[in-house]
Amino acid sequence: MSELRVARVCIDSPLPHLDRLFDYSVPAKLAPVVAVGSRVRVAFAGRLVSAIVVELTGTSTYVGTLAGVKSAAVLPSFTATGLALAQAVAARYGGSLWDVCRLMAPPRVASVEKREWASVAPPTDRYLAASQTWPLEAMQSGLEAWDGEGSARVVWEVLPSAVDPCSVAATALLAPALRVAAQGRTAIVVVPDARAVAAVERELGERELTRWTARSGGDYTVLDHDDGPSQRYGSYLAGMLGHVSLVVGTRPAALQPVPALGLIAMWDDGASVYADPHAPYPHARTVAAMRADSEGAGLLLAGYAPSVDGMALVDHGWAAHVEPQRAQTRDRVATIDVLDGQRREAEGGTGWHWMPAMAWKALQRGIEAGPVGVVVPRAGYVSALACARCGQWAECRECAASLKQAGSAATPECTKCGADQENWHCPECRFAGLKQVRQGAERIIEQLRSMAPQWSIHASTAAAGILADYAVSEGLVVATPSALPAVRGGYSHIVVVGAAVPPMAELGAEVAAMRSWINVAALARARRNGGGVTVVGHVPDPVSHVLRAWLPGQYARDAYRERAELALPPARRVLQLHGDPDVVQRALDSPLPGAGAVTGLPGVTIAEAPRGRYILAPRGTMPQVVDHLRTLQQEWSRLGAGELRIVVDGPMGLAR
Repeated sequence: MSELRVARVCIDSPLPHLDRLFDYSVPAKLAPVVAVGSRVRVAFAGRLVSAIVVELTGTSTYVGTLAGVKSAAVLPSFTATGLALAQAVAARYGGSLWDVCRLMAPPRVASVEKREWASVAPPTDRYLAASQTWPLEAMQSGLEAWDGEGSARVVWEVLPSAVDPCSVAATALLAPALRVAAQGRTAIVVVPDARAVAAVERELGERELTRWTARSGGDYTVLDHDDGPSQRYGSYLAGMLGHVSLVVGTRPAALQPVPALGLIAMWDDGASVYADPHAPYPHARTVAAMRADSEGAGLLLAGYAPSVDGMALVDHGWAAHVEPQRAQTRDRVATIDVLDGQRREAEGGTGWHWMPAMAWKALQRGIEAGPVGVVVPRAGYVSALACARCGQWAECRECAASLKQAGSAATPECTKCGADQENWHCPECRFAGLKQVRQGAERIIEQLRSMAPQWSIHASTAAAGILADYAVSEGLVVATPSALPAVRGGYSHIVVVGAAVPPMAELGAEVAAMRSWINVAALARARRNGGGVTVVGHVPDPVSHVLRAWLPGQYARDAYRERAELALPPARRVLQLHGDPDVVQRALDSPLPGAGAVTGLPGVTIAEAPRGRYILAPRGTMPQVVDHLRTLQQEWSRLGAGELRIVVDGPMGLAR
């Protein structure tokens, strides 16, 4: 009698109550290829579904005859360590294992798996040679905190380059990453967008390290959504199987399974793009910190403006903070001038123009010395209008939302329902004229062409196309904040117009605004080279001080400590419950095993949230709350007793 082989699998299903392991027998013909991490097809509820093998065992608690695995991929798509990570992420965020695995691995391509994937030793000698080529400055700017084993945890407050400012300080990430890779461990470099990936690749190329391809191999892989399915899946497998010891990518790279993880280096972890928009909504920084703990790896959170969550890790003693010396800071950053209301009032009528005379003169002086930039907070033409006589906000006649205008001759339309607002009249004074309140990049460019027709003007927005770093060598660049490209030697002057913190916004909106402006200012020349930045708008006094003195790390640390006093995230964790009011209330009233309702747990606070409630809980209590609510979600899904949605550690709106 042949020995029973049982595959315990998680299946592809959106139903919470099916988020558990199911037992299937492994036929003898598939035994050579079915392994932990294999993608398989199984019969479930009368149809074939995709599944992932999580465990292989010789026994089953199922009473009856097990159905067999129908087919299997020739190569596993996950490692045991990767699946353990996926299970931990699912548990932390109250999500399904299948959803996390879907975020971890790109779609399978059978032809890629059929290639030769024999074991290949990574090129440690090439990593060692490349790691020795960094400028002395890169090795002395805080890397002395990095131990030889690469297991340090560091929040590194990076200064802009005094020679060639850039949007991502690739040397800050690659110097320690290559040191770790040279020791035979794997380093993962996580950056926010494709332009940052290109900056990292450019640095690696200058050190004669090549990107991995199926045809020729290489020194590092890139996980890039712009690649075709075969290249993406091949790069993923090359990283997972250890063909390289350096992985570069955007948010999904934080989940990449690798052998012998030594370091995750992450740039600008405060960027909103690191929060995955797909269930269960994990944050790349949290995933990286979990892996540092579970896999004994180092973690480097580097950026011009440390995040509040990063400084929380420092305050808890989990990570070290490497900050620049004040003398270094004065030498490396631009002169930043914030035009507040008092100074604009003193200038007279022109002071309240979107481009005050002081800022315009600074741009005119700057363009004689090199490229200049104008940063606009939003894209489009005009995103808000008001009555030209009384100033009343212009609202849609149908739904009362604000109005926008797509062009100079375009009819105003509703930003929400899209209804045309032809022949609009103010409900207060009956005047028909409109004035522009929130101008977008397109309208600003239109005005700048009129103000300086002799200048060469370049647009960098999502609609016009985002310019690559160093694509511009002269003239004026108009961009939205994250789209401003770096220029060789840095901008001689940058003006940020319309600077403001959104009123009644999410918790952390002020910190996010500060981070955005610091990242823009980092692209200007150092003050010793004549670089300057002018910020025009409504900037809170504390943020104005931070910008002028260049103290982003101190600001983030103070923000965390203030939140800790108020018991707000990240001092406590937050969970948002979505659903019908009665379903949400039932969840809050449901008793935990061996305890009372969620609302009665020590240190737990309930607050109103859009379409539901927020639960604020101490960090040690939240796992218990998440487990309980996930169990309820699964039970109610099975019984059809109500749909409950859970979002853990997401953004928290402020009460209105």
